[in-house]
Amino acid sequence: MRQGLLWLSEQQRVFNFVRRNGIARKFASRFVAGETIEEAVKAARDLKATGITPSLDLLGESVTVEAEAVAARDQYLAMLDQMAREGVEVNVSVKLTQMGLDISEDLCYVNMSRILEKAREFGGFVRLDMESSEYTQRTLDFFSQRLFGTYGHHCGVVIQSALRRSERDIGDLIAMKARVRLCK
Repeated sequence: MRQGLLWLSEQQRVFNFVRRNGIARKFASRFVAGETIEEAVKAARDLKATGITPSLDLLGESVTVEAEAVAARDQYLAMLDQMAREGVEVNVSVKLTQMGLDISEDLCYVNMSRILEKAREFGGFVRLDMESSEYTQRTLDFFSQRLFGTYGHHCGVVIQSALRRSERDIGDLIAMKARVRLCK
């Protein structure tokens, strides 16, 4: 189902339908904070006013062109700046494939370091979204070997609860004193 939803999210005709159709737009608005950084940060500010701590995410993954990974990184940097300006807790989720993991681990590291440096500057937090199960080990290795030592208090990782390996992974992350979000 996840793959089907991701495929749909990339279809311009579906996007145009949701954008124009009031019922579809209302349904989507429950999950999508906005089409621009400003709209998303306003939604985060509104949630903060109700006592909810939001985390923003830029949709997209599986980037295969370096320029797209750099553009996504720059969008995250702009989002972090906007969140800080608006007094919203700087809290985002990032997909490593969106930062170029499938192109080059070094490119991904450079992009993630820029985002994490900015988040640290604002006292914020960056969580690595867990993608498909084929990326579980790569994500955990990248997190533990390349990010956690430098950015530990400002980064964490998502673990999918349905995987057989999740209990062990969570135990390993807890032993590291890493922050973990468990998702279904």
